[in-house]
Amino acid sequence: MCIRDRDDKMPEVAVGDEFHVSDIRLSSGQTQAPGYLTEADLIGLMEKHGIGTDASIPTHINNICERNYCGIQGGRTMVPTKLGIVLVHGIQNIDPELTLPMVRGKVEEYVALIATGKAKAQDVLDYAIGLFHSKFRFFTSNIDKMDALFGVSFSSLSA
Repeated sequence: MCIRDRDDKMPEVAVGDEFHVSDIRLSSGQTQAPGYLTEADLIGLMEKHGIGTDASIPTHINNICERNYCGIQGGRTMVPTKLGIVLVHGIQNIDPELTLPMVRGKVEEYVALIATGKAKAQDVLDYAIGLFHSKFRFFTSNIDKMDALFGVSFSSLSA
């Protein structure tokens, strides 16, 4: 078997198959973090995961900027602030699901089912309230992790 182009799909392989190695290269380099998202990138991801509507997405973006979680720089690139970074790390430390789109996307998916008559509003409301209530209780019972992170990231006002 021979794989000639990087774009070729991997062939089917089984235990015991043999491969001919025609070239080995050692390259030096470092991985790089991906660049920051642009507003258009964020809008695309929000649409992909079913978060927000055409009417609400600009409001969400405005809110995260107004709350100083990120700023918008050249090329409409959204650059996180120290506050934004610490909040994300703190939330990930307590409940990683809260930083992923699945929770919000699932609730919005259920809300859309109301409009098509496939779900009852009260059932969706009960689900969402129950979900976020349990997440809130868990989060507040572990808030000391967030306090510790903020304590090492920001100076005290009394200092």
